[in-house]
Amino acid sequence: MTETSSRAGAGESGQETSTAGERPAHECMAAILAENETLQRENALLQSVKGALEESETRYRRLFEDDLTGDFVTALDGRILACNPAFVRIFDFSSVEEALGTNIGDLYEDPGDRDRLLAQLRREGKVENEGRTRKRRDGTRVHVVENVVGRFGADGELIETQGYIYDDSERKRAEDALRESTEWYRQALDNPLAAYAFCEIITDDTGKPVDVVYLKVNRTFEEFTGLVRDGALNRRVTEVFAPEEVSDLIAIYGNVALTGEPATFQYQLPSLSRWYEVTAFSSQRGYVTAFFTDITGRKLAEEALQESEERFRAVLENSLDAAYRRNLQADRYDYMSPAIEEILGFTPEEMSAMNHDEVMDRIHPDDRPQVEAELTAAAASGRGLLVYRFLAKDGGYRWLEDHLTVIADPAGPPLFRGGIVRDITERRRTEEAIRRHAGELARIHRDLESAHREANLYLDILTHDMGNTENVSNLYAELLADSVEGEAAVCVANLKRSIAKSIEILGMVSKIRRIHAGPPDLRPTDLDAVIRAEVAHFPDIPIRYEGVPRQVLADGLLCEVFTNLIGNAVKHGGPGVAVTIRVGGEEKDFLRVTVADTGRGIPDDRKEEIFHRYERKQRGVGEGLGLYLVRILIDRYGGRIWVEDRIPGYPGEGAAFSFLLREADGVPERPGEEGRAGA
Repeated sequence: MTETSSRAGAGESGQETSTAGERPAHECMAAILAENETLQRENALLQSVKGALEESETRYRRLFEDDLTGDFVTALDGRILACNPAFVRIFDFSSVEEALGTNIGDLYEDPGDRDRLLAQLRREGKVENEGRTRKRRDGTRVHVVENVVGRFGADGELIETQGYIYDDSERKRAEDALRESTEWYRQALDNPLAAYAFCEIITDDTGKPVDVVYLKVNRTFEEFTGLVRDGALNRRVTEVFAPEEVSDLIAIYGNVALTGEPATFQYQLPSLSRWYEVTAFSSQRGYVTAFFTDITGRKLAEEALQESEERFRAVLENSLDAAYRRNLQADRYDYMSPAIEEILGFTPEEMSAMNHDEVMDRIHPDDRPQVEAELTAAAASGRGLLVYRFLAKDGGYRWLEDHLTVIADPAGPPLFRGGIVRDITERRRTEEAIRRHAGELARIHRDLESAHREANLYLDILTHDMGNTENVSNLYAELLADSVEGEAAVCVANLKRSIAKSIEILGMVSKIRRIHAGPPDLRPTDLDAVIRAEVAHFPDIPIRYEGVPRQVLADGLLCEVFTNLIGNAVKHGGPGVAVTIRVGGEEKDFLRVTVADTGRGIPDDRKEEIFHRYERKQRGVGEGLGLYLVRILIDRYGGRIWVEDRIPGYPGEGAAFSFLLREADGVPERPGEEGRAGA
């Protein structure tokens, strides 16, 4: 502007001073040349800038299109606006055109990553060297490292993203593999089930291994050996254990370390009372790595099993039963215990020489079809039981019981048949004798049934016909009593008492027969009602009843218990006897009932006998059928009966008969009757 202004001013001045004289021409030319030189310099500068710009554009285009990194430009909504072939290759597109029609959000494994990236760009303007997992077009995963910058508008709003990524999958896989290897190595060292030791082999001048130095061990090494790690590291094994105890271990480790050939072996350390299973290998000459597990429990179990097998064999060798195994393919016994000679007279060797046909020929002809059928079934089921007669060496048949199993090839025929053979000859003889005896018992039973029917006939005659006869006799005795006096009247009275006693005995026999006729029909029975009804039958006797309404399991003969106990007290208690009946005192589902009297009592040595029939007692019970009837009734109801002193220790002060009756479950008691007493 200065030069232009100067030229303009000079022109004007020349016009004004044309009269005074013009500017020299050489000055004008110099000014023009100077201006031209300035323009040329500016043009050269512009050309240089243009060339640099074109070169930069070419280099950028080459980098964008051919670089190993995947370059891309995306709109804010995720549309891919531009990308290079490396981007296409990384994400497995078929072409750039296919990639340009894709939303970059479809390549994110986690859709939320896109929102987080945009948020970071708005905050910081860029994302640098972030490792992410992306999806290829085929759905496979690829790990990439991503660098992204944001382009912002004049208002500061984010309008697009530009960035480049490179495929980091191989490095990531190597890193993961290294981490897994490291983790495996760590787990191997920290494995609670396996001890680890890394050792250096010490050799003598001839190269022979003479010692081992522990360089690394894990915690399990301490547990398996009892050695503290700090006390074992950098120490020779012969300093820790007796040399003679580890000499073989040093030799094995040395061979592994010097030859590189791995070894797996079992080793015992008597000083620790332990067995180990060791795997040793070498990755560097002169050094050995060993993993070992404590197998002491397994070795003890193996030794116990071996001892058990020896004991089992000893049992088989000394058993009265014979064990065998027959090889069905070779058609011979490959094992037969010595007991077979005691059973059949043949030695194990003689039995082993018999083929199938020879064995079958010695089975009793009547038993062969059943044996062959059972063997066929056992081949299919895997087990069987044979009972047959076998011709022994002495020419006699022995009964044998054979429990067998069959081992078969899943894809073929049976391979072996094994079993235990037992001599049951004596048992069969005994069974035959029992069968004969059972037949005899059946005959006796039939005879007894016949006798029972005959006895019942006699009883029917006794209780029916004789009962009628006694009733007639009693009627005539009553008529006679009205027509005689004096001594004849006394005789008639005695006759009537004898006839009444006979009627009583017949009635008792009838009741006992009824009890034994069949099983009881027990049902809930109102005990209170039964007792009150029986008390009413003795109006002239002072009876005190202490009870509560209860339901017990009984039948229609329960009343006979109280009839006979009260009647027994009245008959044998003496003048002025009093009776007390108490109900109470539960004993585990049973109810206790007591009938006590103030009579003469029962001596201790007679307390058991009075319940047996046809035995005379000190109390003068006579035939004893009454108390015998009471006992069998209580037994019938599932209870028991006994007699005690009414006053403990004073037999002469009366007797107390106690018995138990089973309570009826689920039967409601009658309300309002508790504490009711009889006369």
